This record gives sequence, C-alpha cells and structure tokens, in this order.
Amino acid sequence: MNYVKYNRSLIMLEEQASEFSAKSVPVKGHLKIETGNNKGALRCVVQNLRYYNKGEYIYKLIFFGTKNERTIHTVIGTLLVNRQGNGETYFRFQPLNIDGKGNQLHDYSAAIVAAVSTVDDKESLHPVLRGTILSDAEPFKYDQKDIAAAALNEDEEQEEGVKLNEDKEKANNNTEKDINGEESKKVDNSQEKKDSNQDLKNLQTKNENIKDNTENKNVHSNNYNNFYNRFVLNACAHTCRVAEFYEDISPFDYDKTGAVWKKIVNVASLPIVSPGAHYFSTQYRHFIFGAKANEKGDVTNYYFGIPGRFLNEEQPDAGESGFTYWQPIKGMKKVSECKNEEQIKERKNSYGYWIIEIDGKTGNILGL
Repeated sequence: MNYVKYNRSLIMLEEQASEFSAKSVPVKGHLKIETGNNKGALRCVVQNLRYYNKGEYIYKLIFFGTKNERTIHTVIGTLLVNRQGNGETYFRFQPLNIDGKGNQLHDYSAAIVAAVSTVDDKESLHPVLRGTILSDAEPFKYDQKDIAAAALNEDEEQEEGVKLNEDKEKANNNTEKDINGEESKKVDNSQEKKDSNQDLKNLQTKNENIKDNTENKNVHSNNYNNFYNRFVLNACAHTCRVAEFYEDISPFDYDKTGAVWKKIVNVASLPIVSPGAHYFSTQYRHFIFGAKANEKGDVTNYYFGIPGRFLNEEQPDAGESGFTYWQPIKGMKKVSECKNEEQIKERKNSYGYWIIEIDGKTGNILGL
C-alpha cells in the first residue's frame, strides 16, 4: 500500500463492556489516522471511561489482524483518561513497520481499547471499545483468547522478531559475499584493468560534479529552521491544550523557570531533536513539560525537563541540544560542579532534571 500520499481516515469505536463506563451511558470513542510521506500519526479520543484513583486499571490501544492464518497484534500505547472519564492521546508510528517486526498498517483490521489490570498480572485484558480499520487485511475475528494473549506474548514476540531480523540480515550478508566471490573469479585480468580505468574516469567526473553542486549550493542556500521551530511550537501548544489529561507535579523546592509543570509518560511525544533527551526519558519512563505565562495569560516560554543526575554522562548530548541547566528534585540539594571525591559522590546520589527553554513566540531554544 502507498503511504507516500496523504491519507486520513476516521474510525468509530463501539462499546464492548459496560462495566468500565463512568456513567450509565455507553462508552464512546474514535480514532483519527493520518499517513503521508511514509509517516503516520494517530489520535485516539475516548469518553465516559471509568477513572481509577489508585490506578487499578489502565487502558491500552491495541491493533489486531490476521496474516497468513495467524493472529497478529501490536500495543500502540496507553491512553490518558481524566477524572471525568474523557481522554485524548496522540501517537506516532511508521506505517510500513508499525510494530517493529515488519507488519504494516494495512495488515491490521481491528482496533481495540482494553482495560489492563495493574494489580493482577494474570488477569485477562478486558475489551472496552472496538473499531474496524479500513484496510486490505483479512477481517479479524473476535476471540477472547487472542485478546488475553496480547499482553502476555508482547515481550516474547518482540525478542523473537529482533532475533529473526538479525539472523535474516546475517544470512543475506553471507549470501551476498558468496555471490560476489563467485562472480569475481570469472573476471579476467584484462577486464579488471579496463574497469579500473573506467572507474577512475567516473570518479574524476563525479568529483567535478560535486564541486560544481557545492558552489551552486553556496550561492543559492536556504534556511529551513523555521519549519522545525513551528513544529516544536505546535507540539507545545497541543500539550497545553490537553494539559488536563496529564499529571500536575511540583518537582522542585526552588524553580528558576517559574513554570507550571506536567509529568508526561508518553516519551514518544517529546518533540525536541535530541537523541540524548529521548534516551534518558525512555530510561526513566517520563519527562516533564512546563509553561510560563505573562500577566495577560499569554504563554511566553515553554520548558522540557529530562530526568537525570548532575553528571556529564547523563546530560543530554553534552548540552549541545540546549539542555544546559540542571535543577534537583525536592529533597535534593543543589550540588556543586567541583570534582573532588566528596562532591562526585553527592552528584551520583542527587537526582533532578536537565531543562531546556523554548521561546513561546519564535520557537528558538534559549539558554537558562
């Protein structure tokens, strides 16, 4: 299926279990799936789901399908639900490899929102909402056993898929080496000499073309930073709009930023281009988002905080991506940059957040 062209679809979700409704009306929901340029985004909206104060149950969005007479599934992610039972969660995915095991979006035909027990690991998943994905996949037949096995088999299938991909890659490399070896034996010395001379001429021509292209680019260079700035600002604005779905936190005794903070566990939604930030937010399973407004209520600055200690090895990208300021969490004192043995020991035991500041108008990354 072609995922290069832009495509959007709306999937309605129908109630499957009334015991997880917040009120005496049916649970409702829908999915909005958008694909284009071989990228995908999904927004899941739910209403009237029961909220659990102690977190006895959480809700997960799972895709199911049937491929080669075998049931396949992938857990898209966890849904965030507020106390009123409403939620709106945003996910990104790769339509050509949605589960990391080579299955594409059109291989799945059913979307299910399931309640998962956090108290009993052996308790089966409870399907709450179900919708049909418009695809070319075989229709998925509803089976409680398949739903129950989804969470139990997820880790095993991921490990198996990684191993199969590694074995396949090794086999392809070995085959390619064998083929190249056999073909090279068939080439005589005169042909090799002729090819060598031709390669040298091609290389000289290529170098001249590269030089010409480089000179042209220097004359007609463009700056595309505005696109990335707008992307970050849109992501920050969206997070503010759905802020009620995120947990309010007050992580610092003293906060230089003066921001209002939210804890976000969907680490894939971090919009900053920073491999280090994505790595440590994944390791600590969350990041924090903050915003500061002026007297008129207009947002002036956004902030992202990445969990980590005041150590060089835990500073995202060594500060090159903008995470240059560190604040300790409550109960932890501000540690010194000194490198004597006592100070290093304190730094290893002091936890906090590496913080980046973003201008609310331009999207520029600022230094704290």
